[in-house]
Amino acid sequence: MIDKQKAVFSEGNRTYDTGSDCDESNASGQMVVKVAAPTSTMVAADRVILGRGTAREEEGVIDSVSADASITLLANLVYNHTVTQEQTLDQESAAAQKNVYITATANLLVGETVVMSAGEAEEESGVIDAVVTDNYITLVDVLANTHAIARKCKHTAPTGIGVVEVIMLTESTVIDKSHCKRIAISLPSTWQTAGITFLGCNTPDGTFTQIVKATDIAEIAIASVVASKTIGMDGIVMQTLEAVPFIKLRSGVAATPVDQKAGKIITVMLME
Repeated sequence: MIDKQKAVFSEGNRTYDTGSDCDESNASGQMVVKVAAPTSTMVAADRVILGRGTAREEEGVIDSVSADASITLLANLVYNHTVTQEQTLDQESAAAQKNVYITATANLLVGETVVMSAGEAEEESGVIDAVVTDNYITLVDVLANTHAIARKCKHTAPTGIGVVEVIMLTESTVIDKSHCKRIAISLPSTWQTAGITFLGCNTPDGTFTQIVKATDIAEIAIASVVASKTIGMDGIVMQTLEAVPFIKLRSGVAATPVDQKAGKIITVMLME
């Protein structure tokens, strides 16, 4: 008897490749995201997520990459993605007015919260309403205190909002082969050329881990394969998979997974 299943590279099985961190503040309403060092996996048409897990989480699609400098998205950023910085007041900033005079305004953006005179008796915070380059920032509300020359103006970026990651679809949904030993798979015409490795678990909803051979602890793998192929498992691959009841397919190897992008559906054929 043949059991047919589908292994899908779906949004529910996302993985992430950390492309870089923002090394300058990036303002909402513009497409260029300045980052420290885009990795070689960051290329045009890749989807990226900024600030994953934070209040400023958003996704975008890369239009172009300027190596080790920036990425340009197809659409404007919705949120600020800022870096932590500290500036020095070069002129007294008096109570009851909104201007805070600082030596340099680089990386201070409208909408960010800054703290003046941190650790001092006159410490207070305010939200930036406008920035006059290398002269002063204007706050939404007036200052409650006067801040002297050489006091600090600090912005502390929330953890994670400056992290840029590539969204990858590298793992399939679960294949239940608990009643079968033999397996073959049929790749769709949209398959992106890649080798295939395997993750295994004793339950369908547990933690899936890399499947390796006992002889040398190397992961079992199907050699890099192009689209529209049907692959029968043989030799050590078949033997290693026999006793694993639930498996996932990984596109690529553990060290260098390959993004399959929009969900690919693989036909899985199982026999006892």
